[in-house]
Amino acid sequence: MSVVNIILYSLLIAFELIGLCTSIFLFLMMLLHRTVVKTDSVSYLVAANSYISIITVTPLFLDMSFNSIYGELHPDTSFNGWVCRFKSYFLYIHGCVYFFSFLLQSIYRFCRIVYPTRAILHSFRPYAILSIGLWILAPILLLPSYFLGDIDYLPNDYHCQFPPTNLRGSLLGLSLLFLLPFISTLICYFCTMYYVRTQTRALTTINQNRNIRRDLIIFSRLVFLFIFITAVALPHVLIPIIYALTGYLPSWVVSFEWLLTMFSLTATSIIQLFVTPHLKKLFIRTTRVNPTTGQNLTVHGTKTRI
Repeated sequence: MSVVNIILYSLLIAFELIGLCTSIFLFLMMLLHRTVVKTDSVSYLVAANSYISIITVTPLFLDMSFNSIYGELHPDTSFNGWVCRFKSYFLYIHGCVYFFSFLLQSIYRFCRIVYPTRAILHSFRPYAILSIGLWILAPILLLPSYFLGDIDYLPNDYHCQFPPTNLRGSLLGLSLLFLLPFISTLICYFCTMYYVRTQTRALTTINQNRNIRRDLIIFSRLVFLFIFITAVALPHVLIPIIYALTGYLPSWVVSFEWLLTMFSLTATSIIQLFVTPHLKKLFIRTTRVNPTTGQNLTVHGTKTRI
């Protein structure tokens, strides 16, 4: 029995529950405040897609954590089988959707800044189609890893995943999982920054300048969050390389890398509340005046006065 693994998986369960509650809360807030959501429906759509992926993947994380703790307490236990591998494959699909949702948000901000007059690039329908398409693309990207047996059972951790001892399988699967959307997001960001620096003098209206500044701030925060998630999740890629070079890994390394991953996902869900303007709108009470009647109107439950 590894006490360290039990502690790490217990902490993992705590982060899983915090991330699940945060995601459910934010998703319900979007459903309850549809008037606010309609003001920037695309931003809320792509944000909701990432929260849905967290909500639906958390039961798989919990199952993995509880199985690992149970296995540590009962060493003769085995969860090996096709069900274990399929659950892991399904878990990676949700992770892929989550990371590609960041790329989708980046594409949206890129189009708003670089192509502000092309309404089709800012409209709801194409991003709704792309959001659904992510749930089709992710299984296809990870299907080769599943059939090649790259997702395998770890007898010392009592669950299935890309084994850190399988360098080829880990690098191939995880590169498609988060390195591809991460690099694509960085390309979008650098292209946007290049455009802003070279086209600033061509901007003619104050309104356009304000919109670009706002989108650029949101885009920058989004990229920094993605860098944070990728940096924390990087051990999934580095550990197989370390094993290939040294031939040794500590017994707690798998539980530690999953703890880092869930910590980054939970922290990002919470941080987004404070740095993303359209999410903060869900919690802001404002009063506006009807210009035609002079009446005070209420938004988000404030009292009206005539």
